[in-house]
Amino acid sequence: MENLKELLVEELKDLYSAEKQIVKALPKLIRGAQSRELKAAIQEHLEVTQNQVTRLEEVFSHVEEKPKAKPCKGMEGLLQEGAECLQESEAGSLRDLQLIGAAQRVEHYEMAAYGTAKAMADKLGLSEAAELLNETLEEEGAADEKLTEVAEALYEEVETGQEEEEEETTAPAARRR
Repeated sequence: MENLKELLVEELKDLYSAEKQIVKALPKLIRGAQSRELKAAIQEHLEVTQNQVTRLEEVFSHVEEKPKAKPCKGMEGLLQEGAECLQESEAGSLRDLQLIGAAQRVEHYEMAAYGTAKAMADKLGLSEAAELLNETLEEEGAADEKLTEVAEALYEEVETGQEEEEEETTAPAARRR
């Protein structure tokens, strides 16, 4: 790489690969989630992500490049961790919380990458590209917030369920006395 524009294009290729990997992975997470709220949040983000792929294609046009993906190994690893949750844990609130954690790591990776790309576009005076990148950055932040809301509700379920389990296991012992 010899200049900032080339670096931005490399960042866009990485993001393009990442978004396409996410589009492929999210349906599996939807099927693996138990909570209706989590399924709905992931489904909504799948639709948003499909639009983000299209938006990235528009950003490529602003830098006068054809959309092209460069394998994003970071996203590949993050998505693989999420897939492991589905294989290693039984369906339920705890697995849903694992999935949320995995999904939030993905969102944070994207927020970092989009923030970086937006800063580069700003420095290059590519205001339309920067606006498009910022739009996606804001969507990623909103998705992260939504996942936090779903997690908060699941924490309540897990705590309530554990309290009920404790009561069930201690009640027979109390009756024996």
